[in-house]
Amino acid sequence: MAVQESIFVKMLVPQKPLSVKEVVSVEIPAVDGPYLVLSKRAPAMKLLKAGIVVLKDADQGKTEKFFVSAGIAKIRDNACTILAHNVLNMEDIDLEQVKKELATYREKEEKEIHLDEIDCQKIAFLQMIVGYFAK
Repeated sequence: MAVQESIFVKMLVPQKPLSVKEVVSVEIPAVDGPYLVLSKRAPAMKLLKAGIVVLKDADQGKTEKFFVSAGIAKIRDNACTILAHNVLNMEDIDLEQVKKELATYREKEEKEIHLDEIDCQKIAFLQMIVGYFAK
């Protein structure tokens, strides 16, 4: 059985590195369609749309999934760097809690309470999550 080469993946959000690990493959939600990154892939830059990044672990073949809003992926050699505005581990998403949080923001809007730019970005991200799971 051949040994699979690994890819070094860094997932970054504006505040900090979110995940740094070695994996066998990375599937990203590129604007021009799903894109699979394997070792020795030709260099590329891909714009990301809202969707799921799937990291396949080199050891047991298990996968880890992250919901990303938008961003960019830089692929070179045996590395993939993903820069995203917002990222959530799929295991941490509680859809009912997301809907409740979104409803709270909607109530504030209806009461004409001023929402700052950060609140507006949060609302957009929550709507992306709900919209993704509504498919």
